[in-house]
Amino acid sequence: MDDIVGETLQVREPVHEGEGLRGVGLPLVSIIVINYNYGRFLPAAIDSVLRQTYPRIEIIIVENGSTDDSADVLRGILARAPAVKSVELMPNRGQSGAVIAGLAEARGAYVVFLDADDLLLPHCVATHIYVHLSLREHVGFSSGDMLQLVGDQVVLGTEEAFNRTMQTRKGVRRGLVRPFRPFVGDSWPGADLDEEILERLRFVAPGPNWLWSPTSGNCFRRDALDLFLDKPELPSLITGSDLYLLLCVNAISGSVLIDEAVAVYRIHGRNQFSNRAQLSHVVCYDPARTSGMDQQARAYVVEHLIERAERFVGRGWDKVQYLGLLRRLDRPNPDGETPWSRRSLVATGFVRRFEELAPLFGRWILLGFLVLQGVPLSKVARLASGK
Repeated sequence: MDDIVGETLQVREPVHEGEGLRGVGLPLVSIIVINYNYGRFLPAAIDSVLRQTYPRIEIIIVENGSTDDSADVLRGILARAPAVKSVELMPNRGQSGAVIAGLAEARGAYVVFLDADDLLLPHCVATHIYVHLSLREHVGFSSGDMLQLVGDQVVLGTEEAFNRTMQTRKGVRRGLVRPFRPFVGDSWPGADLDEEILERLRFVAPGPNWLWSPTSGNCFRRDALDLFLDKPELPSLITGSDLYLLLCVNAISGSVLIDEAVAVYRIHGRNQFSNRAQLSHVVCYDPARTSGMDQQARAYVVEHLIERAERFVGRGWDKVQYLGLLRRLDRPNPDGETPWSRRSLVATGFVRRFEELAPLFGRWILLGFLVLQGVPLSKVARLASGK
């Protein structure tokens, strides 16, 4: 399987009836494998990528300052699969630093981030790309379900966030799919790809709640990711970059859930998030350990959407809809110096940037919005007068 890594769809010349289309190929998918001290799991992760049924992928391994045997393991992988790219970071740059470094090397129109302790099922990439190419609504990412593995045993076949959505009719939207057909003469998608997966999709509207799989179950549009990578503070987010990207991309472009397991979440005792397999009414993680970076990631989402409002307002979002989006995403501001600023990160951001953003939203619209956000009338009056 090594020789398919980085392989591109070949178009034969000259083109005759019944053959492929000149200059037209399937999208390249960049699979960025992020490794930190998971040398014992890394070969299995790479093998799972090499077994993908989708014909056009590239693999980029980000070795993120490991102190175990990962360097030796990586050399062995590169020796047997020379088309695999590698990026070696020293010292460790955290999850966000690894994401940014991997994307700098990626050429694909779609991106999958694979944690080195997880696995992709063989149809993972094919399922994601088939869904994206079949959608009439152009979402920023798709999220497939994941199996949960303890040792060598699959103990669960679904992920909790998926279960909450799939047990309702929420997100069912008819008429938004048209099955993708292969190019004339091309072999993908083959007969083994289940077209009925399109009947088991859920569309996710912009909102603050986690409804997706962990990192390895998601497939992003690269152009959607690029809209959110220029936040200067992002490299300081040691963990939680997946939460930041999922919330940001979904907030602007929406997402879709695929009710099909596409990857395997390995639970081994050193996971950053889950300590055990999910069990109803039993928390599977340590809230004290995860809450800090979770809150920081969510704060960065709000800050970025305010700081880069000109990127979206009037360019797909009207000003009133955008302000409504920020109200839904709003959260407390622990650094606030007054009661109103502690209640609302959005209000704090707009007050701080009022003169900069007033021309974009309209001065009176923005003043009215600040009143709705609980900013005292005396403060709003001072802003109105330019003081």
